[in-house]
Amino acid sequence: MRSVFLACALIGAGGLSVHAGEADRFRLADWEVEAAVPRPPLDAVAPLSAQVFGLEAFPQSPILAEAPNADDEAPEHIQAAPIPQPTEADFAAIPDDPPSVVESGKPDPSITAERVAQQLRILLARPGGDRALQQQFNPFYATRGYEPLFVRDGVISERGQAALTRLGQAGDDGLDATAFQVALPEGARNAESVARLELALARAVALYASQASGGRTDAKRLSGYFDVSPPRIETAAALAAVARADRVAVALDAFNPPHAGFRQLRAKLIEMRGERREMTATDQTRRHALRERDLIANLERWRWLPRELGQTHIWVNSPEAHINVVRGNEVIHQTRAVVGRAETQTPVFSDSMSFIVFNPSWYVPLSIVRRSMVGPASRNGGGYFARRGIQVTQGGRQVDASTINWSSANVGRYSFRQPPGTANALGRMKFMFPNRHAIYLHDTPSRGDFGRAGRTLSNGCVRVQNPEELAEMLLNLGMPGETWTIQRIRGLYGPGERTVRFRQQIPIHLVYFTMTVDTSGALVELPDVYGHNARVRAALTGTRG
Repeated sequence: MRSVFLACALIGAGGLSVHAGEADRFRLADWEVEAAVPRPPLDAVAPLSAQVFGLEAFPQSPILAEAPNADDEAPEHIQAAPIPQPTEADFAAIPDDPPSVVESGKPDPSITAERVAQQLRILLARPGGDRALQQQFNPFYATRGYEPLFVRDGVISERGQAALTRLGQAGDDGLDATAFQVALPEGARNAESVARLELALARAVALYASQASGGRTDAKRLSGYFDVSPPRIETAAALAAVARADRVAVALDAFNPPHAGFRQLRAKLIEMRGERREMTATDQTRRHALRERDLIANLERWRWLPRELGQTHIWVNSPEAHINVVRGNEVIHQTRAVVGRAETQTPVFSDSMSFIVFNPSWYVPLSIVRRSMVGPASRNGGGYFARRGIQVTQGGRQVDASTINWSSANVGRYSFRQPPGTANALGRMKFMFPNRHAIYLHDTPSRGDFGRAGRTLSNGCVRVQNPEELAEMLLNLGMPGETWTIQRIRGLYGPGERTVRFRQQIPIHLVYFTMTVDTSGALVELPDVYGHNARVRAALTGTRG
């Protein structure tokens, strides 16, 4: 009877399997992966807390939330409505489940939806059953009375066939299609084995939804600079979306990021794979396969972004070192930027810009004082701080820095501030989106760095080449109905800080993409300045991670 199941399960599954031999053919050698991973290890930051998503719909993007809702109950206290559990007597009343006597590969109307539903209920609700399986799938199937979704009359239904076909194309999405292969149940074909086939298909769909929406890697384990919460769709929500869809393939495709940048790179991946199939030289094929894996690593990072970027948003891609203001899919303003060095990286995260500070003071982080200032101050005397206009205070009172032995001083007891002025490290303004990394965009008196090709030069914050033009654009976006000009902005300059708060916050995304598609449709490859792409690529190949 196993042959019956094999024939049934393979209906409509053409293209699902990917031979291991072909996958191994293009797998990089260990030394290639090791060479691609940067050394030394990058600095780490404190662990991040996990974000919990609902089962029925995606949560509101954190970049759009202005403040937490005090009425919201903490996620760990939220309890799903209890599902009535049948008793052992209920299960004992279920009649025996006879095997099918219909010819192999043929539908058997005697294996009814009701019989399969009974067996699904046993598998998902019986006390002492597979608890992990029950917790994952019972919430969905219980709401539909355990009616099967992917099988009918003892064989895979049209909906199941459509799901298998689309899962077989997962490689085009930058995923591993072999992860979604369906394991066939053992033994005779009856309602129980068909129920197990139903669950095997449901598992494949749920896994695809999870990986397509949230990626295959744990970003926070790859680098402390990844402060992301991928919008991963959960099992019940994924199966519910497939159940109500008129076209299963469309529903599965929608689990992937909706962003134009993702779709453009996905098209390039398909194009690359078509080119590789026509190659004959082994070395050329391996180089091409490495480019494909670089592209797949970029697709993975698209899955870390919020589903909604904001109709108008700010986009800062560290490898590109540009600041773009984007409306829809159109860049409406662009300026060069200077981003963090490899040892003081600009992190990857999303937030909302809410105000601009003109004539800012620079409160020097202790990390910068320890790393860049204490040494010169120790060698050249305490006058180092005075020459740079940095005020040193202790307990709220200013002290004479030249009287302190900085080679032995406890730096943590002091505060360091550079007041507003033409020499201030933040220039005339800073663009604020308060975050735990203390990262922001700002002006700078060091204008020469913007002419460099490589602009990974800062301590992590993002320096702006044309801050007045950017401020004019953002103030008009954040304060609709007002007219902001560069002349009006210059009227705010002076000796004291001036803060202008937006009425409408503007989403901002600090991202890391080494491959993009330009307006002409050409693939643009950027340097892996922080080694993030090599790190993600290695994790996806399973060699490191």
